[in-house]
Amino acid sequence: MPLVCPKCGSDQIRSAALHAHDGVRRMLLHKPLRCRECRHRFWVFSPLKPLLLLAGVGALVGVTAWFALDQHTPAVPAAQEPDSLPHTRAEQGDAEAQLQLGLRYAEGDGVIQNDKEAAKWFAMAAQQGLAEAQYQYGLALLEGRGVVQDYRAAFSWLEKPAQRGYAKAQYSLGELYRYGTGTAIDKARAYLWFNLAAAQGVDAAAKARDSLVWQLKPEQIAAMQEEARQMSRNTAAPAAAP
Repeated sequence: MPLVCPKCGSDQIRSAALHAHDGVRRMLLHKPLRCRECRHRFWVFSPLKPLLLLAGVGALVGVTAWFALDQHTPAVPAAQEPDSLPHTRAEQGDAEAQLQLGLRYAEGDGVIQNDKEAAKWFAMAAQQGLAEAQYQYGLALLEGRGVVQDYRAAFSWLEKPAQRGYAKAQYSLGELYRYGTGTAIDKARAYLWFNLAAAQGVDAAAKARDSLVWQLKPEQIAAMQEEARQMSRNTAAPAAAP
């Protein structure tokens, strides 16, 4: 049915502009028109506007509900929490978990950095014979990180993994012998440990070993090289046995 002007009956109708004084109800449900003949402005019901209004309200409710649910959803599921920090396994005596926990506290990885906590977990894992933990605890004692600085204790803990073939501990033990930290100065023993660490690819150990060549007698070097070969065979034998 064609639209006609209610005032003059003309069918020459066009859309009209909205005005602030038209009212909310008319704006939401009706459409303004104007007669081209008499310039009369009038309103007709627009069935599309209520549908658009309902769709907009539905979308707003949906978005609001989604944000509300998202804020109450845990960022990390509870089932994953034990794996994120190995506290439970560490407290149950798992040496590897104790070491990992110590490293996290030392580096501030996922936890607040805490040298005292790091040293505590390193010590617990070290007492169970874990080479990396013994090395880390020895360094903590050497530098006084989280524990009272104790050179003799540091030497003792670093010596344990070094004798088992742990390259980083061998290099550190060489440094202790070189400068007499926690033990008497012994350049020949320093050469020995540097030599063992260098054989495992520690570049700094190779440079330190070479710097000692001019400070030792040929027979000292030969003796330390022979001892290094013997120690390498002894540490390799248990690994090859299985």
